[in-house]
Amino acid sequence: MVTQETMRRVLQEHVDAENVHDRARVLATYIDDGPEFDDVPTGRRFTGADEIVGNYRNLWDGFPGLVRRVDRWTFGEDACVIELTLTGTHDGEYRGIAPTGRKIELRISAHFAFDASGKIVRETAYYDSLTFMRQMGLAKS
Repeated sequence: MVTQETMRRVLQEHVDAENVHDRARVLATYIDDGPEFDDVPTGRRFTGADEIVGNYRNLWDGFPGLVRRVDRWTFGEDACVIELTLTGTHDGEYRGIAPTGRKIELRISAHFAFDASGKIVRETAYYDSLTFMRQMGLAKS
């Protein structure tokens, strides 16, 4: 059984690796065979290392200075939910959208399921996509 201490350590490493765009470190937090990332608002599910990193690459390219900050931790037996705040500026192309130069501050909840060794099996992200679009200047308030 995975401990809360292990989940906290792995997730902090995961977030730290995302913040410095370190592909190898991010992937080291996931299981080797078939990890999943489920982006609920977009309806997209990314399976395996290449797809998951491809998803991160969109954020890393579109928001090169993006910073994730963990605001809250909620632990279960083999899972943890973290509430995060993402801040950054849309300075690069993001999923085909030219840079707007707009700043974002987006709150996200992410559920992480772990295996017994403390590796992430699945990440499920929840956020308000309309707020994200408004902050990028793509939707009206």
